[in-house]
Amino acid sequence: MNKEQPAKQISVFIVSEFEPLRLGLAEGVTRAPDLELIGSSDTLEEMVQLGGVRNADVIIIDTPALNRADMPRVYRGVSEWFPALRVLFLGSIEDGLSISPEDVPAYMSMGTVGFVYKTGGIDRLLDATRVIAAGGFVCETEVIRRILTRLINWTSDAAPTNGDLSAREMQVLNLVARARSNKEIALELFVSEGTVKAHVSHIMSKLGMERRAELVRYALTSGLVDVTEGAS
Repeated sequence: MNKEQPAKQISVFIVSEFEPLRLGLAEGVTRAPDLELIGSSDTLEEMVQLGGVRNADVIIIDTPALNRADMPRVYRGVSEWFPALRVLFLGSIEDGLSISPEDVPAYMSMGTVGFVYKTGGIDRLLDATRVIAAGGFVCETEVIRRILTRLINWTSDAAPTNGDLSAREMQVLNLVARARSNKEIALELFVSEGTVKAHVSHIMSKLGMERRAELVRYALTSGLVDVTEGAS
């Protein structure tokens, strides 16, 4: 009678300049029966110098080990070093917000890539590692939603509309486009500054925007608001 062969362990390499995170991940990988830690490093440069990384099934990279402004170029460079690379990026909410539609091709040039918040539990990170090793895709839902919203807005041939903005949100948008501060808007609409801040946040979410300046530019160029209305 033939004995069943044990499943091959998933070899993992970890890159993080934050030692507590690196050691914690290493301990979690070591304890998992189906994962095998084959090395770790502080930086990508050190990772490349360690030849054993080429045997890794998955590379876990903590994004602070990278220069966020230079991340797309780094992604392309890494994929050139290892064409079939499978990478799980760990990041903060801010890192997730820095990912733009322009970065997507660089991500997808890798064999398999994922992005998850490092604030999650160790089991969630290890499960994401297994998905990446199997050739799957892992990404935070809100990051996907934001990128898709922006892509839809950019590729639509239809004239810009106010989408799902309420009448009150359109009032707030008009005042934002007129360079009013939250305090000034609150006084004009007889509401609290907190309410105005919430309206602005909802407007940006609905229109797929991230920054107030971006919202102002969009409002002025899309025809959603008429800044000459009421002008003296």
